[in-house]
Amino acid sequence: MTETKTTRRNLLATAGIAVGSWLGDFALAAAPRPTEAVRLRPPGAVEENRFLSVCTRCALCVEACPPQALSLAGPAGGTAVGTPFFRPRETSCDLCSGYDTLKCIDACPTEALLPLARPRDVRIGTARIDTERCFAWTGVSCRACWHACPFPNEAIVFDLRGRAVVDEEACVGCGLCEHACLTEPTSIVVEAPSRAPAAVTQRATTASSA
Repeated sequence: MTETKTTRRNLLATAGIAVGSWLGDFALAAAPRPTEAVRLRPPGAVEENRFLSVCTRCALCVEACPPQALSLAGPAGGTAVGTPFFRPRETSCDLCSGYDTLKCIDACPTEALLPLARPRDVRIGTARIDTERCFAWTGVSCRACWHACPFPNEAIVFDLRGRAVVDEEACVGCGLCEHACLTEPTSIVVEAPSRAPAAVTQRATTASSA
């Protein structure tokens, strides 16, 4: 009898360790990154508080996304759990290149994602450059972000010294520049509208001001 109880206790302990390890791994996988205080939403997303209230967590936009850039927030997302977002460094929004419409908006059954007349009207966030890390700002010739930008010479331009500059009025926040950046960590990051600017950033300027 004692041997049976001991064996059963050992089995339960082993099972508990296995389940605890699995839950820990799940929590780590679902946990938001330190820079994700405000997530980047799909094109057409309304203001964050309203988005959280009208999004039904149906995942139709995730299924419709051609580059499969969208993910759903995990349990660590709190009230945002189940809502769509994307991490540009992993997979950026290509503004449904090759399609006539933005597929995530087409798929949305509520007013969480509102129709836009054209891709240029998208405002997911604003790209900001870390001038202390960016190759172009530290004397190394690089145009990776400019080549990736869907609106080169508009959203991303170069000053007289060949340094990349983001025009905040033209930037749509698609994250193609962040995805293409050659430095690690990336030197250009798309920030959601309500996120405070990073400590070291570069704002839009004209070439004549360089």
